[in-house]
Amino acid sequence: MLQSAKVDDAALQKYFDTHKSEYETVQARHILVKFKGSPVPTREGKPELTEEQALAKAQEIRKQLLAGSEFAALAKAESDDAGSGANGGELGSFGHGQMVPPFEEAAFKLPVDQVSEPIKTQFGYHLIKVEKREAKSFDSVKGELEAKMKPEAARESVEQLRKSSNVKLEESYFGPEAPAPQTGSAAGTGAAAITAPAPAAR
Repeated sequence: MLQSAKVDDAALQKYFDTHKSEYETVQARHILVKFKGSPVPTREGKPELTEEQALAKAQEIRKQLLAGSEFAALAKAESDDAGSGANGGELGSFGHGQMVPPFEEAAFKLPVDQVSEPIKTQFGYHLIKVEKREAKSFDSVKGELEAKMKPEAARESVEQLRKSSNVKLEESYFGPEAPAPQTGSAAGTGAAAITAPAPAAR
């Protein structure tokens, strides 16, 4: 039934249009300026900044970027995200639901090659630069969508078949219900309750 189930193109297109954001990715870099209370460890030799100081520093770094400083070089020198900072702020490609909401929202709205305003999250202030944005086409994910939606189409086919067929069970064919076995002790009753098969559903 699952193999023969068909999902029409209109249903596939509707699903794709509703879930289009799931097939979008961005490739980005960031510079993090952490503030006191952030779960990110402080880099050795760097002072602990208040939120106001961190925001001022992020704004200063942004000015340098807009004046022509290289993003990767500043990320290596200034970012408090040691992992991505060592790689010039590189985060690779990511989709929706993989970053904290304020960061994700900014990254997916930001035009390619522009530097964001400082974006505040629980980690600190981020400067984001989107290098690439990709959205998969309907044709490229059609097979994947069909595989995802086939089980539901099969279930609906079975339901339609059940409704359209007029099958009735003749209860008398199965004979009278067998009496429950009698046991001689309380212990036996307990064991029987656990191991005896349940009567067939009528």
